[in-house]
Amino acid sequence: MSFELPRLSAGLRRLYAPYRPLIGESAMEQPPELAEVNVLFARHRPTSAVGRPLRVVGSDGLSALEYERRVLEHGELETRACCWHDYFNALVWLVFPATKAAINRRHCEAAGGDVGRGAVRDALTQFDECGTLVVSPDADLLDGLRGHRWEATLWQQRARFLRDCRVLVIGHGTLDALRQPFPGLCAKALFRQVPADWLSRSPAQRWRDADAWLAGWICRQGDRLAPPAFSPLPLLGLPDVVADNACASYYRDSAQFRPRRAPGLGGLRCS
Repeated sequence: MSFELPRLSAGLRRLYAPYRPLIGESAMEQPPELAEVNVLFARHRPTSAVGRPLRVVGSDGLSALEYERRVLEHGELETRACCWHDYFNALVWLVFPATKAAINRRHCEAAGGDVGRGAVRDALTQFDECGTLVVSPDADLLDGLRGHRWEATLWQQRARFLRDCRVLVIGHGTLDALRQPFPGLCAKALFRQVPADWLSRSPAQRWRDADAWLAGWICRQGDRLAPPAFSPLPLLGLPDVVADNACASYYRDSAQFRPRRAPGLGGLRCS
């Protein structure tokens, strides 16, 4: 399946915005070779949380924990050739390096000598795969999403949402899934209210600030982090992601836009 950025909907293009300078605007039939990705790593110079310069290497079939420790201790990011999922993982390391380093470090710290996951690592994995950060100076819009007031927030306040909200996709699994979005595609969201001038900053400044904030948030959670920290966000409901959401009735499909449930009971599926 090709990845043709020029043919994406306006809403999908916004979701890929942090990565577009790296992806470019031309169609790709498959992800670039690992050597090409390493050229980007050499240019941007991301590091692991202990300062190891990162580079992508071929896949050796490591366990999940061995994979994380290899990244942390050796700066080697195991990446499968011609794999969109792994290519997007590499891109997130380039755009949100502090966040990825924090996730990686917390995986290793939370595991200790145990190969099992536990709540902390479950949450880290969910955010790494499906995470988004929703940023706005408008508290009412953020509260509407938290409260699953989908039609009121995404339809009735559509213009306000487009003007005052930014949805930053961090999860590489979700970036992959958005190439062929399907009903029920859902992110695991964090919400952050920012000063009004945040939206007037340059894109690069916004991404750096979001990266620093997310990395700090992950570190501050410590052992309290668990999957209920994240809220479900149905991505096909975001304005202009799919043509079908250009009417109020789209948001009345309870299979996709579920009402809020009690904490810890889960939500829509992620990618």
